[in-house]
Amino acid sequence: MLFSLKIAWAYYRRIWSRGLLGVMMLISVLGIALGVTSLVITLSVMNGFHTEITDRLLSFNPHITVMNPLSLNDCETRVAELLEGYPGVKSVSGFMYAKGLLHKRGRSHGVVIKGVEPEYSTQDLLRGNWNDLSDRGMVLGAELADNLNLTLGDKALIVIPSMDTISSPMIPRVEEFRVAGIFSSGMHEYDSGVIYSDLNDSEVFKEEVVSEGSEIYISDPYTPGELVNYLEGKLKGPYVVQTWQERNYNLFAALKLEKTMMFIVLLMVIIVAMFNVAGSLIMVSVTRSKDCGIMRAAGATKKQIRQLFSFLGMFAGLTGAFLGTIGGLILAYLLSKYQFIELPPQVYMISTLPVKVSLIDILIVFSSALIISYIATLY
Repeated sequence: MLFSLKIAWAYYRRIWSRGLLGVMMLISVLGIALGVTSLVITLSVMNGFHTEITDRLLSFNPHITVMNPLSLNDCETRVAELLEGYPGVKSVSGFMYAKGLLHKRGRSHGVVIKGVEPEYSTQDLLRGNWNDLSDRGMVLGAELADNLNLTLGDKALIVIPSMDTISSPMIPRVEEFRVAGIFSSGMHEYDSGVIYSDLNDSEVFKEEVVSEGSEIYISDPYTPGELVNYLEGKLKGPYVVQTWQERNYNLFAALKLEKTMMFIVLLMVIIVAMFNVAGSLIMVSVTRSKDCGIMRAAGATKKQIRQLFSFLGMFAGLTGAFLGTIGGLILAYLLSKYQFIELPPQVYMISTLPVKVSLIDILIVFSSALIISYIATLY
């Protein structure tokens, strides 16, 4: 093997000056490098999307929610009693959801009103304070505030349809609220369509509540399984316990599928480049058949000759994989530092292209390129 390795390395160093063979090998190496660069960038962007969206969801979503659709009033009390002193639980508070319109100066916008307990709200606000939420205060997203031209201290109407019976006419419930804070989550659906109000003030919408229950924040939101099992075992009745991953399952499943498919598609670019490697090796074997005969006459075995071509192909794959990885890392750094690619937040939930390099992904891409390089040498 050492004999084959030395001969292959000596020939590989000089192949770049051998006219057509050098050009073909250069094209092969550049093809591998471009494929690896594309894979590194794509996987880094997908990792960035996953991390960015996860962080923003965690900042505006409870880690665990508990609801009892048949008996709304006892949920918060029951959950608080069960989790009193439970390790890892940071807070337990009540919440409610209702749907309506926010109206100001002839403009209206559909919103989701979330009633919360202000003392348990830890999200950062652009302006205002969660402590000012009492006395008919509300916290809304920056996009919604811009759309309705609202700022701190302004008052607006919350309109919620109300219908006592099926046969009775729909009479809207109208309540006036004051802007106590403005937040920016970076996610369009939150910034343009969610309003937070004090849970006590939200009692005026009690009859129109869509859902109500308890929200739980824990020290490790990525492993809520043990606490969920505990709650499901203790709570008897039609209680629904959901984690933040379950509530956003479709989003994360779509991101995972997209990442997998992009990996497979871009891996085909490397495979196409490997056909060029195979073609280059075939050219070498044809043009250097006399050299192979001389080595055989000097005592080299068939196995050593096969190993020589394998090493030659592996050197091409290694060079392309190395250059592609370096190129991908440089581009990933530039994208993360300067963020010169902007995205429509209405579509992608975030406004800039996020990048996060994963060592595991780099190793997978690098290893895949080497394995394909070896397979290309077999023929």
